[in-house]
Amino acid sequence: MDRKEFLTKTMLSLGMGSFLFSQNPFVSLHADEDEKEPESITLPSKVKSVIFIEMMGGMSHVDTLDPKPNSVFSKVPSSISGLSLLEPFSLTAKQLHSIGIIRSTWSEDGDHGFAQMLLGTGYRMTEAMGFPDIPHFGSVIAYAKKSKLKSSYFPSYVSIGGRGGKNGNSGFLGINYSGYHVGNVDEPIQHLNPSYGKFSDERLLRRKDLVSFMNDEFSKTYPSKETKHWKKMLMAAEEFRNSKDIDSFRISLEDEKTKARYGTTWQGKAMLLAKRLAKQEVPFIHISIGGWDTHTGNKAQITKIMKDTDMGIAALLEDLNQTGLMKQTLFVLTSEFGRTPDVGSRDGRDHHPKVWSTLIGGGPIDKGFVFGETDELGAKPTKPNEAVHLRDLIATIYKASGVDPEGELTNSFGRPFLLTTKKAKIIEDLF
Repeated sequence: MDRKEFLTKTMLSLGMGSFLFSQNPFVSLHADEDEKEPESITLPSKVKSVIFIEMMGGMSHVDTLDPKPNSVFSKVPSSISGLSLLEPFSLTAKQLHSIGIIRSTWSEDGDHGFAQMLLGTGYRMTEAMGFPDIPHFGSVIAYAKKSKLKSSYFPSYVSIGGRGGKNGNSGFLGINYSGYHVGNVDEPIQHLNPSYGKFSDERLLRRKDLVSFMNDEFSKTYPSKETKHWKKMLMAAEEFRNSKDIDSFRISLEDEKTKARYGTTWQGKAMLLAKRLAKQEVPFIHISIGGWDTHTGNKAQITKIMKDTDMGIAALLEDLNQTGLMKQTLFVLTSEFGRTPDVGSRDGRDHHPKVWSTLIGGGPIDKGFVFGETDELGAKPTKPNEAVHLRDLIATIYKASGVDPEGELTNSFGRPFLLTTKKAKIIEDLF
């Protein structure tokens, strides 16, 4: 082939695909959203948004939500009569009456990667081997809530903080339901607009027309799903930039008193942003707070994390409850696994998937409850019938948010994909 033909075919086979993946590793180039039937996975529900707080790395339950004699922190009373938490959650404890607590979450997976796969999808790593394009359950919720809307693009899954595990990965559901990542909570929508006064509207319009012309000509010669997806990404970016709802991302618009209640840390600001996005009815809001892998320096690290986080969680719960948003918002706080009851000479706790604690409430979930309990050391659940496998938690989140846990979709390889495994069961007692 001559030089021109060689360059053309090389750019098609390498340039287009590698550019798309380098820009967004979560994009499915096989997905075709128009072929899906979201009605088949939806259930009646008043829940418009899910706020999912992930304590990445494995939060020590015996030092936070499940007081035991071997904890390095003191107990504090909660707003649920007779129930105590620990010092790191002292402010959150005062708002616990508006939600509830599960003290018997468990799984078999004590490896970070395996546990994060289970937490993100409801599937164990071995169960997910046949589904390389499996989506995060947040993308499934976003898809169920937004897929039939014909309005302009606005993120249906917003991820704030860490990006480990399956966070933000929409798999075969495609680009519309991948996580819009916020790395800087002070300026979460950077780069959507050019510098003020740098370009005129006419010049931007000419640029848009030129890009559209080039893409259309390219698509005529090389029609493919990849070019269609790239065009959708450009359209989504433009619609988002011009959205009338974009101010929901700007926490700077809150009054000073409100901002002070949430705190000046990035975690506090993330909680404030989550409240604003829930008010905007964004289907899935994911906050990842890392640093919980406390093999050493357990007490100091937990103190540091929760000093920056407790105030924000408490303010978020208070506002959700007082504004009525709690009725249409599902709140969940959990981790990929717990920590061993024993603290060694190095002041550290190791991975412990046999049990940990979860906060959950809002929407159709009951208030002020305690479900499950652990033994005197916090090593395992004491009531097998109240032990909540992580896949059960995901199934329960699905039902509470209006997604059928027994629903089925077809992945990009034409295979049927069950939203939860047949082993998963809904925790009916929470409703």
